[in-house]
Amino acid sequence: MLKWPDESLLGDPTVFEHFRREMQITRALRHPNIQAAVDAGDNRSAPYLVLEYVDGTPLHRILRERGRLPVDEAVSIARQLAAGLQYLHEQRVYHRDLKPENVIVTPDGTARIIDFGIALMDGARRMTWRWLTNAHGTPAYMAPEQIQGKRGDARTDIYALGILLYEMLKGRPPYGRPGDDPLVVMQQHLSGQADALPPSVPPGLAGIVAKAMRRNPDERYQDAAALLADLDRYQQLTSADFAFAEEQAARVPDAERRMLLLAGAMAVGFVALIAVVITAVVVAQALG
Repeated sequence: MLKWPDESLLGDPTVFEHFRREMQITRALRHPNIQAAVDAGDNRSAPYLVLEYVDGTPLHRILRERGRLPVDEAVSIARQLAAGLQYLHEQRVYHRDLKPENVIVTPDGTARIIDFGIALMDGARRMTWRWLTNAHGTPAYMAPEQIQGKRGDARTDIYALGILLYEMLKGRPPYGRPGDDPLVVMQQHLSGQADALPPSVPPGLAGIVAKAMRRNPDERYQDAAALLADLDRYQQLTSADFAFAEEQAARVPDAERRMLLLAGAMAVGFVALIAVVITAVVVAQALG
């Protein structure tokens, strides 16, 4: 399997650096729940990755076709993803875009994490300006701190796994519906309230999901090992094992809000400019 960046974007230093970072990260990973690179990648004229072929079905297709998964199957997939995240975090790597599209389930039930396009290595320099590039990730699975423009860490991946486990148990993600404005979905992560899981979900498992999805990173599982340990014993846990304070809405600081509004205004202006240019061309062709 080959992966390379869009050639038309290679002139953008940020795009090139992101891909170079992805190459560096992917080549260093070896874990049964993570897609691996199979080439050394030296001495080539253009950047590309050779990845192992994973024979399986993307999790998003499984969920689309089957909806809610049985508890045992959902827990099995979540355990494997937690094990993969534990390994990643031990390597000081954070995926930052864990979602059903980036999980492949093989015929024997093995779950594999793929696509490290926006992964972060601990200590790596920031390649973009925080205030104008806060939306790295996918809105339905983004942690509040990502929405607030922070880089994220192990707890960011744990939040995404909590969202994903909720979706496997509920049949849909807690925030957002198809066609929703991404900004609306992100706001729900900051201040919304997820619906309760079905009564068939054991209380201990519901507590695990709730803890993984806490808005405040300090109130989540602090590492994947702790999450994995609870998944291994979810049947012995009860709601009494998860005593949470009332959750407060997260907010975007005023400085970030102003910059986000500026970025939005710039985007709208650019779209309007393109529309004007297209209209002018169409009119010119009609008159010509």
